[in-house]
Amino acid sequence: MSVGTPDSEETVVSNISVDVARAAPDSNPYLLVHWLNSLINGIARRIFDFYGDLNAAELRLMPDTADEDTAPRWGAIYGKSKLPASQSNGNAVATGIAGSIIPAGTSLTSDGTEFTSSSSATIADNSIQILSITRSGTTATVTTVSDHGLASAVPITISGADQAEYNLTDAEITVTGLDTFTYQIAGSPTTPATGTILADFTTASVPVVSAEFGADTNLDADSPMKLQSPIVGVNDTLNADFGAIGGGTDEETTVAFKARYLDRIQNPVAHFNESDIIDKAKEVPGVTRVFVEGAGTEVGSISVSAITRSGNVAKVVTATDHGFDDGQSTSITGAGESEYNVTNARIIVEDSVTFYFVVLGSPATPATGVITAAATISLGQVRTFFMRDNDDNPIPTASEVADVKAAIDEILPANTSTNDNIVSAPIGVDVDFTFTELTPNTSTMKTAVTNNLEQFFEERTTVGLDVDEDLYRAAIANTVDTETGATVESFAISAPIGDISIDSGQIAVLGTATYP
Repeated sequence: MSVGTPDSEETVVSNISVDVARAAPDSNPYLLVHWLNSLINGIARRIFDFYGDLNAAELRLMPDTADEDTAPRWGAIYGKSKLPASQSNGNAVATGIAGSIIPAGTSLTSDGTEFTSSSSATIADNSIQILSITRSGTTATVTTVSDHGLASAVPITISGADQAEYNLTDAEITVTGLDTFTYQIAGSPTTPATGTILADFTTASVPVVSAEFGADTNLDADSPMKLQSPIVGVNDTLNADFGAIGGGTDEETTVAFKARYLDRIQNPVAHFNESDIIDKAKEVPGVTRVFVEGAGTEVGSISVSAITRSGNVAKVVTATDHGFDDGQSTSITGAGESEYNVTNARIIVEDSVTFYFVVLGSPATPATGVITAAATISLGQVRTFFMRDNDDNPIPTASEVADVKAAIDEILPANTSTNDNIVSAPIGVDVDFTFTELTPNTSTMKTAVTNNLEQFFEERTTVGLDVDEDLYRAAIANTVDTETGATVESFAISAPIGDISIDSGQIAVLGTATYP
């Protein structure tokens, strides 16, 4: 044991009694009613307490076992300090009469949480081009050419569709993404819609910040926010946009702080290497895991619907969202015209299904063949994903992504553009577990299994990496019910089956665990 600590108080008593008996043979330190025995016991117990204090002091002096008093001193040696609680921030969508102004410093509340607008905003008539409208039943799904900055409560006018059923005034929408929303239509018009389609709405995007600090100041997308004092021409209720109001965190715990400075000790930092980027990202409150992808990392591959050419610029339209970023390199294969089959050509991204690259020569347009596009991170670029595992939703919001990008921008080399510092939220892939058998099948064991799976998905999953079946089954099998001390004797699951497939930019997160 550390510093020769005796196993118990009785050991110290016995050792002193032996010493006294040896030094004073005529005494009897073992006589329970004798004053000498009482003195030995008192001294021995104080000595044992001293050993305990000495052990605690030894632990406090080491960086990995430091306590709340000594951990800040260790962190300071490596330039780290405990992260304070932070405010949440984001954008609220205001509606009303065009020209109406929401001044900076305007107060709003949401379920008792106070917010303040950080700059003024003016309600205006806005118009955004619609890339596509598709229909399933009576639900129309809209994809816009750029981020729309809307919330579900905003009335929208759709115009320009050749199919009249898609054209509506003051349509009630449900926002489903930064560039997507849905609304209800009548009839069964052709899908997808055709025409030059626009969405018109009268809004202002109001940047807001919470008055208080902490994780409970965060708001989900569409959360209502009330003006504390009416403003002429502005509707009293604003709504958080799809980016949500995020970034609010509680003060960093000592456990998390120690993990952060120990990571700094164990992974020495060179300028703008992976450890440097991770270290900087974790200085943003709430960031728990960081995944860095450097030059040459393959982003993914996707089927191409069409390639057309105008001059020496090729336009690529993919079958589904490509997930590529500006400046990345693409390799095209399968085109009947060899000029389109390029390697490591820089791309410019227009939207989620369209990008451009430079083509040599004058190949026929459109391209023919069964075409595939792959993308890799180019030289000089870096792409970073991160998680906030202590939040209710571990996938970062748009405002939280912006905070981390701004932090990493601070350490960019002088010859690197901020455009080449790509920071993104991973796409969460919910993994549901369906148990058909669990022994013992008690409520406490079910809770223990769920907790073990939560820990597994927080600690063992990685962006773009498949989840091995053996690993998640081992997490279940190794569960210990902390209430009863029981272990899992047997189990069977009908889902998931096999390895969990994860694409580039995705990460597995625990969905719902269902038990028999």
